[in-house]
Amino acid sequence: MSERLCFVEDDQTISSLIGKKLSSLGYGVDRFEAAESIWQDDFVRWDLFIIDIMLKGERNGRELCEQIRRKTSTTPILILSALSEPSDRIDGLKSGADDYLIKPFETEELILRVKGMLRRRSWYGQWPRHESTFQWEENEIDFANLSGRHAGRAFNLSQKEAMLMKLLVEHEGEVVNRSEILDKVWGYHVFPSHRTVDNFILRLRKFFEPDPKTPKYIHSVRGLGYKFSR
Repeated sequence: MSERLCFVEDDQTISSLIGKKLSSLGYGVDRFEAAESIWQDDFVRWDLFIIDIMLKGERNGRELCEQIRRKTSTTPILILSALSEPSDRIDGLKSGADDYLIKPFETEELILRVKGMLRRRSWYGQWPRHESTFQWEENEIDFANLSGRHAGRAFNLSQKEAMLMKLLVEHEGEVVNRSEILDKVWGYHVFPSHRTVDNFILRLRKFFEPDPKTPKYIHSVRGLGYKFSR
């Protein structure tokens, strides 16, 4: 069964061109012109969303992203927009999008991003040790619900935090380098900075380490990357 994409774009030329190209690659594509068309949907029937920011109607694409995230935490969202300022891109990512592509763009670039996002979604849905919940000592992480627990204290995780933790758990006892983390969790085009990985590691240590300054589980391997061990 092919992946099903939801494409929300009010420019009929772009919608038709991109929709036909994606369909020719075997994807099922449902096209809409306004956020209101799917606002009350539960969104689970789609595997990926492609959403323009400036839409016709009362609600824009950023608001639609937020609505989707209220219903599903892991389905990838790609924003399309002519707004090219760094603040616009940051606002789009904060609204729940996984990637942000500035118009005009090459069709081939959009396709590469779609393929990468679907590949990461497929990987994330394969739970470590065939279980969606992973426990060790005083810690627990629920990859399906994006939540965690440490010493009885419960907290929520972002999708990227959960994906990074999943990657480390899958490679328990092995060093995972920063480039592999960026490619597997974010995709090279979203955050092309190794410093991004370092910052997320610090956040995970605050969640799961008894003493974040002296890590017991999430170790730095100088010049290489990070390793999870129990």
